[in-house]
Amino acid sequence: TYKKLSAYNVFIIGVPIAESYLTPEEIEDLLKYVKDGGSLLIINDKGGDHENKNNLSELTKHFGIKFNHDQLFDNENFSKDNSRPIIKEFKKHFITRDITQIIHSVGCTLEIDKSIENEDIDVNAVALSSEESAWHKYFDGEEWVDEPVKSLPIIAIGHYGMGKTVTIGNLSLFSGFHDSYGIHAADNFKLISNVISWLMNKAHSQEAQLSQPIYTAIPIEQDLYYWIKEKLDEGRWNTVEEIVNFALKVVKFRMRKQEPQEE
Repeated sequence: TYKKLSAYNVFIIGVPIAESYLTPEEIEDLLKYVKDGGSLLIINDKGGDHENKNNLSELTKHFGIKFNHDQLFDNENFSKDNSRPIIKEFKKHFITRDITQIIHSVGCTLEIDKSIENEDIDVNAVALSSEESAWHKYFDGEEWVDEPVKSLPIIAIGHYGMGKTVTIGNLSLFSGFHDSYGIHAADNFKLISNVISWLMNKAHSQEAQLSQPIYTAIPIEQDLYYWIKEKLDEGRWNTVEEIVNFALKVVKFRMRKQEPQEE
């Protein structure tokens, strides 16, 4: 329930199996938990929802993410077996800090839906498959099909309301102890540490975020300054900070909408 969830800074869902489906009520509670400032780590594995007999994508679609019904392979960059791709393509982010490569062993990929983004929701892929040598085996509804792929997401991060999400299509990052693919392979452990640190480092409410701002001094053009004073006098806003932060959120959202979408 939401009351139980709210006691945790980070809640982890790790590959429910054997028809362990989230109920609509559980999904609603999890969404409220994240929206109110909770952090959620969602992990699926090879074959996504289909093979693991879960419905995690019914939850993650609200964050702009779905687990693909597939398994990723790489014929050139792998750790002892092509079902254990070595991932070297990363976007700059806190969780990929100091990460050179990770092992994505027997895992699935993600589908990112940027159209869901607004002032309160954003989603970004931070780790992707190779552009040159990756391929996947995916379930098309009737059978498994092999297909070459380029730069498919395997890890995504996002914000939903006041909360944060990290979505990963591979369990062995956390559970395997083999040196060729488990938690101690490549930079896997460092990645996990970064993920947990990022999820833990947050304001837990709107009030907490407002009470822990980052202060900066910037010059404001005179005409904008007097316009701000005019709006404050009209009573539409209470402080200069409210106006500036609202304006930055609008600019952030509009710039995201203008950014070219990755193929």
